[in-house]
Amino acid sequence: MFLHTEVDTVVAADGSYTRVVLVNRTLPGPTIVVWKNAQVVVHVRNQLIQEGVSIHWHGITQHNTPWMDGVGGVSQCPINPGERFTYRFNASEGGTHWWHAHYGTFRTDGLYGALIVLEDEPGLPSFAREYLVLLQDWQREDSLETYLRVDWEVSRFSYGYDNYTECYYNKRQPDGTEVGPVPFVSGLINGKGRRFSGVGPEAEDPNVPLDLFAVRTGLKYRFRVISAAMIYAFRVSIDQHELTMIATDGNRISEQRAESFIINTGERYDFYITANQQDNNYWIRANTLEETDIYGVSSIFLLRGIPILHYRGALINQDPSSTRRACTDSNMCTVINCPFQYVHFFFYSYILVSDFTRCVNVHQLRSAQPQTVPQFDSAEPEKWEEHFINFHFAGNELDGAQRSSVNGHRFIPPSAPPAVSLGLTPCLESECGGDKFCECSYNINIAKDNVVQLVLYNMGAGNINGTAHPVHIHGHHFYVLDMGFPEYDSNGVYQSQNTDINCSALENCNARSWMNVSWGNGNKPGLNMENPPLKDTVIVPVGGYVVLRFLADNPGWWFVHCHIEIHQVEGMAMMIREGDEGQMNPPPPGFTTCGGF
Repeated sequence: MFLHTEVDTVVAADGSYTRVVLVNRTLPGPTIVVWKNAQVVVHVRNQLIQEGVSIHWHGITQHNTPWMDGVGGVSQCPINPGERFTYRFNASEGGTHWWHAHYGTFRTDGLYGALIVLEDEPGLPSFAREYLVLLQDWQREDSLETYLRVDWEVSRFSYGYDNYTECYYNKRQPDGTEVGPVPFVSGLINGKGRRFSGVGPEAEDPNVPLDLFAVRTGLKYRFRVISAAMIYAFRVSIDQHELTMIATDGNRISEQRAESFIINTGERYDFYITANQQDNNYWIRANTLEETDIYGVSSIFLLRGIPILHYRGALINQDPSSTRRACTDSNMCTVINCPFQYVHFFFYSYILVSDFTRCVNVHQLRSAQPQTVPQFDSAEPEKWEEHFINFHFAGNELDGAQRSSVNGHRFIPPSAPPAVSLGLTPCLESECGGDKFCECSYNINIAKDNVVQLVLYNMGAGNINGTAHPVHIHGHHFYVLDMGFPEYDSNGVYQSQNTDINCSALENCNARSWMNVSWGNGNKPGLNMENPPLKDTVIVPVGGYVVLRFLADNPGWWFVHCHIEIHQVEGMAMMIREGDEGQMNPPPPGFTTCGGF
């Protein structure tokens, strides 16, 4: 791999000019395809002028090689300008994965690509072809500029610091909770997309190319969808075609038919279609979830990224005129992976679809293969751990702002990887205890070989101004056992946060417990223990929670964070220290060191 700041090679993107950071001069970067359990060797050379980088292998658990996880400051030192680094690891997890920058904001500047790990997949039909779909929301500025605008709390000036007549206000999704602290500009599919505005110099340019997926009538096609988005979730569908969902985050699920699915940044979903329509062109839609702004004003434009499903025999240079399938009482639409419990309305093509859409939340999916979920063992109670972790915006006394945090801690990255050198900013009890807000290198300890249940929740003061958070846990794939949602009104709009978590009167609700103490030791009612889905990235709804479980069989320091890039960079992150130092494989001799002096 060679890292470049592109100035002399045209990458289409949405047709506008901006600086990008690419691997081997392509957007997205090159796709890596290997067989399961193969040893993967990737040579990286940083040719940037003044920025360090690191590459994370999203979906690979890095058993016995935690120093190859690619998180700058956590698992390795950044690769400095002019330096080279060789990643070497086993592709231990089959399925649809991806690689991306994991230092600063380079991921959403274009530094990402697919990592496909092939394996035998019994029970699937024969596919005529497989297609990759890499989704991204695209800004017309460096991602660092977008992050700083949010960090400085000047998002209202997203249309220009000198624009005094037009302010930007956060949008809301169907449950009334917030989405999008900055405007959606363009959606890219495999590096191509268009700006969707109605009039003026920002209007859609039909000459900007879109990606095209060719099919033949009667054949089946597999699509591997990866979200590399900075912020926005997408609802993905294909006009007039039913989707059959078969995998999430590389893990097979029992086939689930759907009209569409929602994919959050960091997630992957695989599906297939049967090409059973007339020879024509059909839109593949990736719509954002926005409906209104914070004042209830409906969104004016349909915000989306769209490639084309092209039947051979149809005109190849013609945009489709297709419409999405109508959702009716007799033909309801099933939507997979909603970040809310119900959906009563979506605006599509400016037509209100009401009450004929059904959500299937991620914990309601089933693994395709039999699963044995680790359990609490009363004979060895010391082998069980349960941790409550709040991903939310915490009010603080440092600057009075609501800041991205985990259990009230705004994450400060180590100055050196903990496995290499001590570089942690300590979390002092005097500053971080209880419901306080602090800034430190927040981490929790879990013991090797314990059964670990994590309750990730999204609660605290002002949560109507909160956002659903897609949380990625490095080093593990976990069982998704349950999801708790807030209270809604009769229209499915957020009213108040879930009461299963005992927040008491605490404003930030940090590191709490079940309201019902009998739910300890894995006794919460309603857990999906029958072949639950395995994932590595999961959405945590506003005012709600998700229950995860895994076996602590992979010693190391593992990063856990919201995958919305501006939240992670601002500090919605933490580390898990799994096992003690004697149980972790040490880095190889001569491994790069860094840190303060």
